[in-house]
Amino acid sequence: MNYTSDEPLASVDGVLKSLKTLLDARAVPAEPPGEFINIDGFLHLYESLLEVRNAILATSVGDLNYPVRKKGYIAGTVKGLQASLRHLTWQTKAIASGDFTQRVDFMGEFSEAFNAMVKQLDNSMTKLNMREQELRKMAHTDPLTGVNNRGYFMELMAAELERSRRYGHVFSVMMTDLDNFKSVNDTRGHGAGDEALRTMARIVQTSGLRVNDFWGRIGGEEFAVVLPETLIADAVAVAERIRVTLAKTPVKYENEEFFITVSIGVSQLKTGDVQATLLSRADEALYRAKRTGRNKICQET
Repeated sequence: MNYTSDEPLASVDGVLKSLKTLLDARAVPAEPPGEFINIDGFLHLYESLLEVRNAILATSVGDLNYPVRKKGYIAGTVKGLQASLRHLTWQTKAIASGDFTQRVDFMGEFSEAFNAMVKQLDNSMTKLNMREQELRKMAHTDPLTGVNNRGYFMELMAAELERSRRYGHVFSVMMTDLDNFKSVNDTRGHGAGDEALRTMARIVQTSGLRVNDFWGRIGGEEFAVVLPETLIADAVAVAERIRVTLAKTPVKYENEEFFITVSIGVSQLKTGDVQATLLSRADEALYRAKRTGRNKICQET
């Protein structure tokens, strides 16, 4: 049955109230009023408004996948908003995982605020990472010479020991000690002693150590060097290169120059070794070098 312009105005008023309810009421019936469904276009308009209303409500509480099957400008706008918010959700997850290249360009003033926030996060994270690197370096580094400190050297050596056990590889250790270092401090001052330590550090650093070799200052004038996958004979050759280079390199301090020498003990990993036993044998060899004349290299017996 079709209504015409001759129908009572009361019916028109009822249709308008029914549609207004869809827009304004907190709760609406799921089915259209039965008395109006035969009016031309009413059922389609009612269902369209109801679907758009439900889609907006679902979107407002976070359901960005509520289906909008109807066509038209308003329905299309709602679908576009859902798509934009889904993309924004994806971008936010990307930022949370550390991708600070994400930018939003489809939501006006919100986009500007969002992009400013991401940029600020990026800057803050960069500063935090740099500070973390600085603190880590400080925790691992001897401040006087800039080389690994004792604690970090021991960590690296423990890891190398574990690696050698797992793969059956050998490695060697050098223990070095500057000769007559106390005399340098007593006669020339602690500044000269510090410069002697820095000179030793530079000599070791430029002695041709490989990428996987590592070393550190483990005591006052003592340095230790680990040479992975190196037999003791080859380690002695490296030690000799360091000894000879240091002996002919002047220590420059306050417009004066003086020379220092070093004694070195060398040991090689054996079955059953732990850090203490391996270092102890290198240390015993070192003090044998001291006792028998200094400025020389001795290897474990």
